[in-house]
Amino acid sequence: MTSKEQKVKPPPDAETVIKQFRSPLLRICRVILLTGLRLVKWIRRVKWKAIGISELDSVESPVIFASNHQSHVDTHVITHTLPKKFRNRTAVAAAFDHFADSDGTSRKKRIIQFVVAALWHAFGIERIKSPLRSIRTIQDLLFQGWSIVIYPEGTRSRTGEIANFKGGLAIVAKKSGRPVVPVCVMGGLNVLPEATYIPHSGIISVTYGEPLHFQKDETSKEFMERVETAVRKMATNK
Repeated sequence: MTSKEQKVKPPPDAETVIKQFRSPLLRICRVILLTGLRLVKWIRRVKWKAIGISELDSVESPVIFASNHQSHVDTHVITHTLPKKFRNRTAVAAAFDHFADSDGTSRKKRIIQFVVAALWHAFGIERIKSPLRSIRTIQDLLFQGWSIVIYPEGTRSRTGEIANFKGGLAIVAKKSGRPVVPVCVMGGLNVLPEATYIPHSGIISVTYGEPLHFQKDETSKEFMERVETAVRKMATNK
């Protein structure tokens, strides 16, 4: 094992994630950054609409929001359209290898990690190596009352087509007993394409589906097929 490999940090556990979210500096920056994004939204004439939000009226927190993923703007639209009872206690599972400064050498990544944590309560999860540590982190956050936004495709779609959902979500749903709310975001690819930092004007829609529960008599594969089918159905109904 090289010295560089020894320095590689694992994804955070729930205690580390919550400690960061409670940081006074992060909270102050959250207010400033969200205010800035509201101004950008107005200047660039970006709009979004929420469909099926009533599906969440009878759902108790915490829940797991499972969404397709086309653009970095998806996360902001989802967290912004959530009802107040979820909004301030929802965290977003983000790719640890993409955002985190895993080996302690990138100041840029540390800044990005802080910004996404401040804006959307985003935290890093493992998507390349074993996901067990990240699965435990998500479960612990759920047990402590945090709802979680997960992108089961594992990465953004560069074409707009929905990729097959990965199975880690099923493990979390089964062990936590919490419902999974299918979410479909459309239009983000046009508003904020890959490698774009200034949004184009446009309308983004986010649809919330009926909560799904892991059934005792179904397999993880069957459950994931149900979640994926629900998201695909919402996409085709646009």
